[in-house]
Parts: sequence; C-alpha cells; structure tokens
Amino acid sequence: MKKVSVLSLAILSAFAMSCSSDDSPTTSGDILGKWYFKEYKVQGQTIPYDDHEECGKDYVQFNADGSGANVDVWNCELDVAPFTYTKSGNNLTITSDGVTDIVPIAELSSTTLKIKTIFDFDDDGDDETVITVLTKN
Repeated sequence: MKKVSVLSLAILSAFAMSCSSDDSPTTSGDILGKWYFKEYKVQGQTIPYDDHEECGKDYVQFNADGSGANVDVWNCELDVAPFTYTKSGNNLTITSDGVTDIVPIAELSSTTLKIKTIFDFDDDGDDETVITVLTKN
C-alpha cells in the first residue's frame, strides 16, 4: 500500500520536471482509457510494479470529459481517488483535492504511458527522478 500512496503522490501531486528537448519517444497518443501500472525506472534500474492483486490491477483512468481517477485495488475493493486533468503538449495538468500540478509526459503511445516525476522513491531523504510506466490493454 505504501508504494501505491507514493505513486499516487507522484502522479497527483508530483514535483514537475521538464522533459529535455532530445526526448525522441512520441507524446501525441490518446490518453483516454485505463492505464495499468507496470514498472518504475529509477537510477538506471527497472523495478516491476508489484502491488497488483489476484482480483484486480491498480490503474489510472482518463475520461473524455476531463475527469479521471487513480484506482487502487486493495483487499479486492476499489479505492478511488478522483481528479480532473487537461493535456497540453507533453504535459498533464492534474487537479486533485484542490491541488494542481503539472506532470510531464515522457512517452505516450497507443499502449504505453510514461510519466516523469521527482520524489523520494526509496525513502532515503533524497529525491530521485522516477519514470512510472503504465500500459493500456
């Protein structure tokens, strides 16, 4: 549950970081739909997302009307954190619980969404650049 809380914090109230101009992956894909958590990329390491349950997977939902939700499956029940969003270029502007943050998109294709954030991923007191990878079925 702690990683989900950290991830929710990363997505919904992240410290935004600009994407470099040499990023080559596309960010012009369609963000609508359910995006399931797959892995994190931190300091050159790929860390599988391991908080899925047999009864369901955690996901982020983006709706056409600008609403969305971060959904955590916990004890086979859905813990839903609603938000609103807009997508402009390579950025998502997300508002949740009255807090608005800009979250850079590192990649967006028909099957992959990568969001780049900075936060203390490993609880060591130092911030790390974290790429959260989500997939759409």
